[in-house]
Order: sequence, then C-alpha cells, then structure tokens
Amino acid sequence: MLNSVTVLNSVTTSGGFRLTNKAAARVRWWLFCLLASFFLSTTAFSAELRIGDESSYALSRHFASLQNAGPGLTLTQVLMQSDQFNAPEPHSVSATNFGLTRDEVWLRLSFKTARMLPERWLLEVGHASLDNIDLYIAEQNAEYRHEHAGDLLPFSAKALKHRHHLFELSLKPDTEHSLYLRVTSQGTLSVPVTLWQPDALWASDQLSYSFLSLYYGLALGLLIYNLFLYFSLREKLYLIYVPFVAFLAFGQAGLAGLVGQFIWPDNALLTHLSPTASVSLAGLFGAIFVQRFLAGTPRSMKMQWVMPLIGVIYALTFLCTVFVSYFIAAVVVNLTSLVFAFTALIMGGVSLYRRHPGARFFVLAWISLLLSILVMALHNLGTLPSNAFTANALLFGSAAEMLLLSLALADRINSIQHAQDQAQQDALAVNREMLAALRDNERLLESRVAERTLALEAANVQLQLSKQLLEQQANHDALTGLANRKLLNDRLEGALLRAKRNDSSFALMMIDLDWFKAINDQHGHQAGDRVLIEVADRLKASLREVDTVARVGGDEFVLVIESVSNRAALSVIRHKLSHAVLQPIHLTDDIWVSIGMSIGVAMYPEDAQDIELLVSVADRAMYSAKPVPPMSAR
Repeated sequence: MLNSVTVLNSVTTSGGFRLTNKAAARVRWWLFCLLASFFLSTTAFSAELRIGDESSYALSRHFASLQNAGPGLTLTQVLMQSDQFNAPEPHSVSATNFGLTRDEVWLRLSFKTARMLPERWLLEVGHASLDNIDLYIAEQNAEYRHEHAGDLLPFSAKALKHRHHLFELSLKPDTEHSLYLRVTSQGTLSVPVTLWQPDALWASDQLSYSFLSLYYGLALGLLIYNLFLYFSLREKLYLIYVPFVAFLAFGQAGLAGLVGQFIWPDNALLTHLSPTASVSLAGLFGAIFVQRFLAGTPRSMKMQWVMPLIGVIYALTFLCTVFVSYFIAAVVVNLTSLVFAFTALIMGGVSLYRRHPGARFFVLAWISLLLSILVMALHNLGTLPSNAFTANALLFGSAAEMLLLSLALADRINSIQHAQDQAQQDALAVNREMLAALRDNERLLESRVAERTLALEAANVQLQLSKQLLEQQANHDALTGLANRKLLNDRLEGALLRAKRNDSSFALMMIDLDWFKAINDQHGHQAGDRVLIEVADRLKASLREVDTVARVGGDEFVLVIESVSNRAALSVIRHKLSHAVLQPIHLTDDIWVSIGMSIGVAMYPEDAQDIELLVSVADRAMYSAKPVPPMSAR
C-alpha cells in the first residue's frame, strides 16, 4: 500500500500531470481509503475459518468449488486435483448456487476448531430437492469419513429425520478439519450449508415450521374460500383457481422437503418428482386462469393465443418430468415461468391501465405471485443468490396474493355498492327534476291528471281482470274449471316434496269415464259437455279442498289425494267417489243418463317414488279396471 501511495505522489507531481497540492492530497486520500478497504476485506476473508462456541456458522461462501462435467470423480482423484478448485468468492451473489446443471460439483472447506467448543454439531444442507450429497470429513492426517444423503433416499431411511439434509459431526477442539461435499442434482443445484449446534437448529426449525404452518393455513383458507365462491356464484374462474393454489402449495412443499417428510416418506421417486411436476400443473391452471380472467385484454392485444400455448408447454413439461427427463423439465419449467411471468405482467399492467371494474386488487394479487415466480426462476437458473427470500419467494408471493385477494373482494363489493349508490342518486335527481316540472305545470295539468288517473285505474282494473283470466285459462280446464295438466304437474311436484319432507304418503287416481262416447253419439256434444261438468262437480264435492281434481283429456280425470295413511282409507275414498259419480245425470226434462267410471290407483311411496312412474302405475291400473263396453247405452 505504501508503494501505491508513493506512485500516486510521483504521478500527481510529475511534469505531464501536475495538480495543485490540495487536489493531489484529496486524490491520495481517496486512493488510500480504496486500497485499505480492499486490503481489509481480502484479509478478513482469507483469514482461516475458526469454529468456536457460536450457535451457528454460515459456511457457503467459505467453500472452494470444482465443477466436473465428465465422468464422476472419486475423492482420491479430487484430492489429486486440489489446484483445480476455484477459490471462495466472498462477494458472489450466488456462492454455492450453480443453477440448473448436470455437472458434478465438489465443495471444499478447511477450518480449525477452537480450544473450547461443543463436541456435537449438525451440518445442514438447506436445499431439500438435491438428488445426491456425499460428505467426506477428516481431521488432520486422518482418514476421511463418508456419509450419503439426498432426495433419492427415502425420508424414512434418513439417519436424522429432518426436511433438509443433515449430517452429524463430532468436532475435536483445537484441530484442523478438511471437509468435502460432492453434490449432483437434476434440478437446481444450490447448496446452502450451515453448521449448527443442535439446540440452535431446533430453535430455528420452530420458527421456520411456524412460518410454513401459517403459509399452508393461508393456502388452505384461500382454497376453501374459492370453493365456496364457486358453489355460491357458479363462476368457473374460482374453480380453476383452486387446483392452481393446490398444486402451487404442493410444489412449494416439495421444495421445502415437506412432501418427503409428511406425504411420501417411503417413496423417494414421488418425493423427487413433486417440485417440478407440481409447479408444471400449477402453471397449466395458472395460464388458464389468466386467460379467463383477462379475456378482454389478450384479445385486444391480439395475444389470445399466448396463454393457451404456455398452458400446453406446462402440460408437456409435466409429462416430460414423469416419463422423459427431470433435468430437461426443470430447465423448461423455469424458462417458461419467466415467459409466463413477463407476459402476464404486461397483460395485467394493461388491464390496470384500463381500470377494469373490480379487478384492481385482484390483478395486483396476481402480479405479486408472478413476481415471486420470477424471483424463483432467476434463483433456480443461478442468477440470484440463495437466501431466505429467494429460496422462499413463492411462499412470500403467494402469501401476499392471499392477503391482496381479500382486498380484491372488498374492492369488488365496494365497486358494486358505489354503482348502486350512484344509480340511486341519479334516480333521485331525475325524480327531483320531475317534481319540479310537475309543480310548474300543476295548475294547467290538474284536470288532465285527474282524467288520466281515472283512465289508468280503469286500465289497471282491466289489466287485473285480464291477468286473472289468463291465469285461469293457463291453469284450468275451460269447460269444467278443473285444474289442467300444467297445474296438475305443479300440484304433483308439491305433493311429492311435502310427502318426502313429512315422511307421509299420497295417492294418485286416474279416472276414465265409461260409455261416455255413446252419450256423445246419442245425445250430442252439448249433452257430453253437461255430463263432464256434472262429473267434475261431483268429484270436487267428494274430496277435500287440499286435494286436486284435474281434467287431462276428453273424459279423463286425475285426482291427487294427500295424506292418505293406508289403502283401507283409500278404498273408502274410492267407494265415495264411485257412489257420487255413478248416480244418474239429468240432461233434460225427461232424459237421464248413467255413466261408468274406471279407476286406477297408485300410492307414493309404496307403488313408485317418482311422478312419472307413479302416473304410469295408475294408468295401467285404470286400463286394467275398464269393463267390456255394453251393447247399447241409454
């Protein structure tokens, strides 16, 4: 450093580059500070790592690294190539984050222990989806001890049951140690390494599990909330959102190591596939969701084909994950997520610019999630460092989305209320204008208003009469005044609902008049109409007000008799009806006619439990009861 300052002195005072004494002193001071800062930072990092009695040590930026793209190396070969290791990078944003690579990565670390330190330590590799991790550790001049971990090993086979990969170390005081990690993975190869005292790791786990519990509680609440919205509103947008949230949470559980710990502890393959496969399915439903939610925006931008294409890519990525190559799928899902995030952000920005009603907070919620996907993809590609934020970007983004979604609902309700208030104010303004106009013209229009009022009252009376007449014609038989087929169907449905609700029964009677055609042929249609009217009156008189008598054809009648307890009671009613209807009917002074009656009966629920089958049973019973017609009728 002194040589550098001396050189600066010579430069600032040389003939071709002469400065004033004040300027030269300022330049020397800044150079001195710069060199001192560089020297101190280099010295601080290059100092030997020393493990003492602190609760934890972050080791990632202390590792030297070696990437091997060829055949796998043994520890002996690595020891012979120690000069090939890249020196630790204390200022790198991704010290041990190598992104998506198939290379075999070796990490080397030398450290010395203090004279006073706990003997038992836990080495944590805090990335659950790493496929294979081999630990080699040795004290000075001793043989290396080897341990193996990775997500290709079932959780139930782990020596230390933890969502991350743990190795138990026994460190001797005042001793130099050499540590090598060999790591391979088909997914993101990020190796955050921390050395913990057991109690400190336990305390850290309580915090992380509390946060994860809160996150999955929010995810479950959002899922149930959207299901209720779908069942309430029948809007498919909410139904599409449910699998999106579910698969996104499941993929995050795979990255966090929770799938292997709680869902498939004995199945390493499903645990291994869960992060990329679940994110692929989440992306598929997310693309469908964006397309439907922002349907107008993609069309106006002539980009309506983009989201379907992204959805197809996500679906193919899922198939590739399961059947072809996990590594290729991991690369594709991260790149596709970047494109997806960028495209959806553009569309969301356009939608916000256009101020779509009720969509403001909803779009902001989606953007927060997409930004987290963007951070996750950049982290997985090795561009961003591995830390608590980047490794859990999806957790933060989706949690923010849940909170913003509640604001979206409030904003939508507020928009609807505001629109209703505005409409009410407009209506009140129109009413005030009308009242003012009426006051101005009250004297001139008083007589006309009275006349118009009388005319309106008459028209209203006529309208009510017409309405009653139309209702009568729509629901009743024009000749007999009985219920027609339309009203009968309504009464049948009501009787069925009441019987189900009260656990009761009701009867359906089909009645057809015998020898009615002979009366029509002998005495004319007017006589036939007189017979039908008389039969209708007798049937109504024989039943209660709550029962229904309907005419459904020329001489066909249907009776709905409610609250019939048994067939004995029904037999009494049937006898009463037969006695009433079979009495002679007076047509003119000297002409009396008699009519026959065939009755078919079906009871709910004994004979049938739906209306159509009940009618069919009664109809068959009626035709079975028909007598052989007589040779002549009087």
